Amino acid sequence: MKHPSLPLFASLFAAALFAFSVHAQDSKSPATQPQSGTAPAQEAAKPAPGPGQEPDSKIYDDMFACLAEGLPENWKKTWVTIDELDRSEMGSIRNYEAKFYFATDANDAKGKPLKPCGAERVLQAVGALNDYLPESQRRWTGAIFSFTRDGKFEAKYDYTPRKPEPAKPAAKPTAKKTAPSKKQK
Repeated sequence: MKHPSLPLFASLFAAALFAFSVHAQDSKSPATQPQSGTAPAQEAAKPAPGPGQEPDSKIYDDMFACLAEGLPENWKKTWVTIDELDRSEMGSIRNYEAKFYFATDANDAKGKPLKPCGAERVLQAVGALNDYLPESQRRWTGAIFSFTRDGKFEAKYDYTPRKPEPAKPAAKPTAKKTAPSKKQK
């Protein structure tokens, strides 16, 4: 089963999802820069992920590779929907549900269920991408990440506040049996 190359998806994914410009600044002074003809300087360590940086393409590669494991040869698009199920009172712990789909027609919005490598790997990738979003955009409650066979990628985030589950009604007290009154005898 052949699929379009993963690096193509990664570059398209990065461009479509995060249109931030990155400006690298070299912290070395000119005196510490290697002179021409000397050995090249070691590559600087990657900075920690953060808003405004281009996400690591390995994140997209891993996400698509996981989805690709379950795709039939005639797929046209594949997508994953992620919905927040609940969160802790402080909002620091959030639980999600992921559902996977594919379609053999690019216009099919319903799709068929897809069995990828597993939800955990995709959710980890989505969590890693979250580090690149501005703080104000990290509290989404739903998202759809879709790939098409022709190399297009789209990400849609939903910020609709999650409705808390309704409180369960209190149990009704059981009726007490009363002893028959003397008049009833």
